[in-house]
Amino acid sequence: MLNSNTDNLGEFQERERGRWFTYRATSNTWALAHGLTHEVDVLDGVRFAIVRKTCAQMCLSEGDSGEPLLERWQFKRHSVYH
Repeated sequence: MLNSNTDNLGEFQERERGRWFTYRATSNTWALAHGLTHEVDVLDGVRFAIVRKTCAQMCLSEGDSGEPLLERWQFKRHSVYH
């Protein structure tokens, strides 16, 4: 899902389903405390993540003790805005 937020750092196309996502740095204290440095725009809001060059570690849920449950998303394409 492409979003025209001026804070966006880039966009990526996830490999499995071919969907596009934009992302930006996060200031959320819970996410930062767990090492999640980005917010990824998804259909129902944002997901916290660590976006790297060829993949992202996406937080899809929270465990019983409040820790993030991560899933690795491989990229088909990745563009970093300058």
